[in-house]
Amino acid sequence: MNDIFISVLSIIIMVYLILKNKKTLKKLTKMQLLCVVISYLVAIIVVFCLIYYGGNWIAGHFTNIFFKHLIFIAVVCIVLFFCGGILRKVLEKTTNGVLPKK
Repeated sequence: MNDIFISVLSIIIMVYLILKNKKTLKKLTKMQLLCVVISYLVAIIVVFCLIYYGGNWIAGHFTNIFFKHLIFIAVVCIVLFFCGGILRKVLEKTTNGVLPKK
């Protein structure tokens, strides 16, 4: 039941953000929109793989549960920081500075 709730909530938030930024999205060509969607999907897949496999692999080397969680949280923060920066640069270059909004 929680999975369905989280999925529906994610879809609602996504639709809300698209409707909220309608003016910005109208400035983009269809090719730019396609590149933006692909960039986000690739970023999500890369972040998921790095956090799930890399984070669990690194955290698995520690026996103390406190250190496991601490290392896993550090991996999540580092991966999100670097992938977010790369995604920002890709979007800026693809959309000629229209996205991401400051």
